[in-house]
Amino acid sequence: MTYSIMRMIELMGDDFPLLLNSVMNRLPILVTGQDVELVDDITESLTMLCPHHHKLVFWRDFTSESELLSVWEEEKHNYEVSRTIVCGLSSNLRLALERITRFPGWLLAIPIGASVLGIHVDEEMMQTVIHRVLQNSSNCGILSVDSPSAMNFSLIEPCSSSLEVEKKIVSKILTRKRQSLERIRRLLRKSLRGVNVSNSIVNAVLKLDDESEKLTHDVFDEEISNYVHAARRAVTLLSRIRLARELGASTALTERNLYEAIGWEGGDLTDLIRFIRAEWHEDFSDCVKSGALSGLGAWVDSMWGT
Repeated sequence: MTYSIMRMIELMGDDFPLLLNSVMNRLPILVTGQDVELVDDITESLTMLCPHHHKLVFWRDFTSESELLSVWEEEKHNYEVSRTIVCGLSSNLRLALERITRFPGWLLAIPIGASVLGIHVDEEMMQTVIHRVLQNSSNCGILSVDSPSAMNFSLIEPCSSSLEVEKKIVSKILTRKRQSLERIRRLLRKSLRGVNVSNSIVNAVLKLDDESEKLTHDVFDEEISNYVHAARRAVTLLSRIRLARELGASTALTERNLYEAIGWEGGDLTDLIRFIRAEWHEDFSDCVKSGALSGLGAWVDSMWGT
């Protein structure tokens, strides 16, 4: 089965915002467990956490690092091209380790205790994989899967994000899902007034499990899209700020200027800058300062036609 967004939120609990942040920032994620099918299923399910990305499956969509590097190179030179997330399944673990040296944006299945293409995956092999991944990545996430309903997530290095955006997304999902389902049930109850049916039929009509899953998925996609588009607007603005700086202007934005210009509220500025760096390979940290030049706010407004 494929794990839905709601199912992952329920199973992961307080770990979910950290997992979402890690996937959004394209950190390598190692999905470990003894059930090969379950590990592969969850690995593929994690791609739903970044609906704005194009999924590439190793050994199906590409077979060499040079192919992947060409995709990443196109990302660096074209803001409009689809960003990628890479899925490596259990059966191709050995091939991935032989052919790939850089794993940003990878979701890699590690079937502990299994033998794949002539190698036995044990704890020692797991440590080898972690070492390989960290050679070219600042951090790495471990999603340990003990059973279909028991899993936990952690990072090798401490998390530097506030997770404010991710927690807000989860809160909005749960609130909007509850409100929508309550409205639907209220209308259904009204439609059943005066109808002589058993309680079992009423309960069947009011059971909205499928609708709940769809609502969660839709709200999640909407919230992720809102954040990505706000970040894209920030890239547009900050790239102009950088150009002005390169031309000799000592121009910089305050956090308030930036958030007002892109129509975004909440979230730590450092987290937004980090996300932009992961998504568009650009570091704009020098373009946002604690102070701003007089008149800059009006200049920003003029960029958006206000």
